[in-house]
Amino acid sequence: MIRYGSDDAINSFSDIINRVPARLLFTLNMYAENYFSKDFPRVVSPLGGVRKSIEKNHDLCRFSSEQLQNMIQSIEDLCVLAVEKRFKNQKNQNISMYIDPQLYKMPVSIGERSETIQDMPSALMGTEFPLEGDSIRLFMQWGEGLKAQHLDMDLSCTIAFKDRNVCCNYSNLSESGCNHSGDIIHIPEKVGTAEYIELDISELKKLNAVYVTFTCNSYSAGDLSQNLVVGWMDSKNKMTISEETGVAYDPSCVQHQIRIARSLTKGLVFGVLNVAKKEILWLEMPFAGQTVWGLDVPSVEALIRKLSSRLNIGALLELKAKAQGLEFKETPDADEVYDFKWAVNASSVTRLLID
Repeated sequence: MIRYGSDDAINSFSDIINRVPARLLFTLNMYAENYFSKDFPRVVSPLGGVRKSIEKNHDLCRFSSEQLQNMIQSIEDLCVLAVEKRFKNQKNQNISMYIDPQLYKMPVSIGERSETIQDMPSALMGTEFPLEGDSIRLFMQWGEGLKAQHLDMDLSCTIAFKDRNVCCNYSNLSESGCNHSGDIIHIPEKVGTAEYIELDISELKKLNAVYVTFTCNSYSAGDLSQNLVVGWMDSKNKMTISEETGVAYDPSCVQHQIRIARSLTKGLVFGVLNVAKKEILWLEMPFAGQTVWGLDVPSVEALIRKLSSRLNIGALLELKAKAQGLEFKETPDADEVYDFKWAVNASSVTRLLID
């Protein structure tokens, strides 16, 4: 489109679009907005490596913002039309469909590889978790089942303002709106230990913070696979930590967590809090730094933009319902029911994309 013109490229692609796998159509559709941006870098995921930020295509400067937006729209219109045709060609005897509202906050999982095994429950990267209260607690637990030893892991967060970034970590335990529990560098016998950060969302709003990025790092070990668990919980419930006796908290208070099963990286971004919206965007973005100072903030911003441009599962199901003439129901007494439990099963969602 950039080299030969938008109309010629779209017309030529239309001739062969029915031979392109559906997964590639979705990939093309959701990457278009990210690719045609003149203002931001792109984030890519090379095989066998961590995500990287690369510069925008310099030829984009030859086009106006309106021209680039028209390119994005033409790609989206073409891909949506092609997917609708494929759904329409599928035989379906059902007459009604129910879509859980939460599925509109879950992106279609395409092209992202994870180094983590999740529990409680599984979630796709890019899923948005709304918060009910004005305070949460980030936590990181490690070393459970291991012998007592020096094992230094670090939990930190980066607070992004419009004009600056500040960190709350082992070297800066208190920032406005954030309080760190303290640096723990030893684990007791078989129990494991933890670090946590209390976040006051009301205070962060008053300071006009834009978002808070959650990170964990392996300082003394080679990677993050030391029985490490990271996530967040309701901060109304007490959490106690001791270098002698380990960590104690109520697991039922945990809202989401992942367990690192294997890793080739020393750092991981596992979430971003949108302060204004009071929502946490689940991420699994590895980076190579031994401390939080190795984090490339523009890469995080590029990944957020990439995920926000994705087609979500709810919108995909709407395409299916429209193409097959299904009636929407507000309660799960429909012929086809799509809820959160169905969506976290990646194979179920993938079957929608099979040609």
